[in-house]
Amino acid sequence: MNRVSMKSIAWFAATLCYAAPAQAAPAKLLLVSIDGLDWRYLRDRDAMGLQIPHLRRLLARSQVADGVTGVWPTVTWPSHTSLITGVPPARHGILSNAGGQLDITKSYWAASKITVPTLTQCVSKAGRTTAAVNWPVTVGADITWNLPEVYAKRNGVSSDLETVARYSTPGLVTEITRAHPSFAYRWLDDRTMTVATVHLLKTKKPDLLMVHLSETDAEQHGGGPFTPEAKAVLERSDELLGDMLRILPKDYAVAIVSDHGFEAVDHIANLKVMAATAGVSGDMIVAGGLVSTNDTKVADWLREQSGKGEVGRLVPSDELLSYGGFEALAAFEPAPHVMFGNASTGAAITVPGNKGNHGFWPTRSDYRSVFLLSGPGVTPAKLASLSMVSLKTRLATALGLACQD
Repeated sequence: MNRVSMKSIAWFAATLCYAAPAQAAPAKLLLVSIDGLDWRYLRDRDAMGLQIPHLRRLLARSQVADGVTGVWPTVTWPSHTSLITGVPPARHGILSNAGGQLDITKSYWAASKITVPTLTQCVSKAGRTTAAVNWPVTVGADITWNLPEVYAKRNGVSSDLETVARYSTPGLVTEITRAHPSFAYRWLDDRTMTVATVHLLKTKKPDLLMVHLSETDAEQHGGGPFTPEAKAVLERSDELLGDMLRILPKDYAVAIVSDHGFEAVDHIANLKVMAATAGVSGDMIVAGGLVSTNDTKVADWLREQSGKGEVGRLVPSDELLSYGGFEALAAFEPAPHVMFGNASTGAAITVPGNKGNHGFWPTRSDYRSVFLLSGPGVTPAKLASLSMVSLKTRLATALGLACQD
């Protein structure tokens, strides 16, 4: 009797072990950044008549933020770095786009310039694989398959493939070209970025794949935001996104993000010239989207100008510290359709080189980027507006990871 009982117990225990479901593997993540995709394009998609079927389907099944408040400065490379570090530029150290001659040691090309841990490092530390296509500040990064944003020459916003190949994972450009001969176009543009992304999804299946599409941003600089041409380029970006989604394995989550909003710019206001004409001189730090000062006379003059034409809202001191990491006696945004110029001589008002721009203060009304997340384990929901520095945690959670700042 005891022997039978023991056998029954052993059989029952073995049955329980056999029947227990295997623990689900952590989701993988495709992270697509559409540079310059202002939240208004998605929020007002019906009013604009946008033909963006793939983004529309994602909106219907995703967690969708009511816009994302960016970081200062609201430009491409600092913002993309905040997306994967969860901290503002004042902490992660990437304060502008890379510029000047290609010198990895001097500008912001290299991942070694980032002073805090990144999402890709977190994924690698967990023993999982990563890939990046045209992601800023990734030269020399600990990324399994890497096509960094790096260039010695540019065609619009496209990087020369020769330079990309030099700093990419060895052999990767040759491998993609062998499988997809059209990838050998001289420039890494949105189309060839998509070719590379599709290749990586089919052949490597990295746990995290980040791709940065650039051409929506470029069109808005040249012709302004929300124009028929800007909408057409966004619709092309949606087509390319569709190419990625069609072959995306079922175990992938998808996140769509952008780095900043966009504003139309009618003219440049050279505040130093205007102040000098009014007989005011003193400390004035001018960026395109913000002027700040610690000089009492200049602060008083700016307050007098606020709301009268070129100078807009006074930025509260707590916002300066929170978003910019600095303090000032006074700081102001430009008025709508205005950017500030830094010229100290010449005309007070000048014609802008670009009809559209970013680089405005992050809390500017309606000036927000996007966040959509869908996939395994993600419950669709309408979220409140989010801060850009909160997105790293959400992306890590989608990957089943807890990453440190």
